[in-house]
Amino acid sequence: MKKNIAIFISYARANRDLATRFLKKFQEQTAPSKHYHYAFWRDNDILVGEKWHEEIQIALGQCDMGLVLVSPAFLGSQYIQDHELPQFVKGGKKPVIPVLLQPVDLERHDLKGLQQTQIFRLERPRFASPKAYGECSGSHRDQFALELFRQVEARLDDVLKK
Repeated sequence: MKKNIAIFISYARANRDLATRFLKKFQEQTAPSKHYHYAFWRDNDILVGEKWHEEIQIALGQCDMGLVLVSPAFLGSQYIQDHELPQFVKGGKKPVIPVLLQPVDLERHDLKGLQQTQIFRLERPRFASPKAYGECSGSHRDQFALELFRQVEARLDDVLKK
């Protein structure tokens, strides 16, 4: 029987379109998982008239892990820094999977507590350096999602000690 995994998606609103394209590819990879059934929550699941801050807090409390889509806009978001990241970094109780959605300067940008955490980027022999999802095109976007899926599954196996 598959284990249910609730994943909270944290991203900057400025990256909504790119985040949506990434999540579509990633969800295609997770759907046929042998061991896990993934349920993704993001802010577009908040219904009209609901109190968005409260709904986000509920989703954070109920999730098993966070998938944080890192970009300059993400790192610059005060809301994310104050209300979402603390669940996953600096003594946060839940595992985090940081994914580089757009390029950031890992040395010069304030990574808001993620500097101690391995941030997923696509590495290929032909690449001069690992790439963010937004830097990939065509089949590399598919490869990005597949490689991330493999690493998430390995992390879950480790965290849950299958």
